[in-house]
Amino acid sequence: MAVLALLTGCSGEEPSLRESSPVQWEACDTLFGTENMTSLRDVLDAGELRFSNTPLSVDRMRDQLTEEVVEWTPAAKYYSLNEYAPCSLSGRTQFYTTVEWAKDTLPAVRSSSSPWRHSGGDIYVDDRSVGQSQDVDVIFPCQVSGAVSAQQERIPLEVRLRAESGVVSSELHEQMVVSLVRSLGGTLKCTNNPTVPDDLKLGR
Repeated sequence: MAVLALLTGCSGEEPSLRESSPVQWEACDTLFGTENMTSLRDVLDAGELRFSNTPLSVDRMRDQLTEEVVEWTPAAKYYSLNEYAPCSLSGRTQFYTTVEWAKDTLPAVRSSSSPWRHSGGDIYVDDRSVGQSQDVDVIFPCQVSGAVSAQQERIPLEVRLRAESGVVSSELHEQMVVSLVRSLGGTLKCTNNPTVPDDLKLGR
């Protein structure tokens, strides 16, 4: 009877975040690194930490992103570029991530009237942070095997990370940005091998 009571008591326990959301957990660790994700979960956790994005594996996102640009041609007037949310968490505040092929071309990003700032290497940053909101967009060229050569300049890759600075430190936020960009470069096997500096000079 004692064993039965113990088993009954355990059956009512809530599954861990990793057990309840294995796809999101793996995607986050793959894109940002286990150490960064552990630090992020620690600062966000207020007892009700959860993933706020629908399950999307890194392999599935890679396949969809690749399909989009391989099918694109310079003559295409209309084409679909989807936005993907592979890793978003809600706890003490929200941590939000998106990945997509950019609507802006690299020549437009590099123009003097552009809000984008060259941040070293192949990276361009649009820091939209206001008050306690750390809201950063990053664009970088990623030539995908099988796509036409014009794709690298016409359709670069864009990522966005948003977090609250009062909860997530600026250092951790920047580490997350750098890790995501580098991970995506490897995941998509960017043939141009984009250079990503350790210091993006965010907020400066």
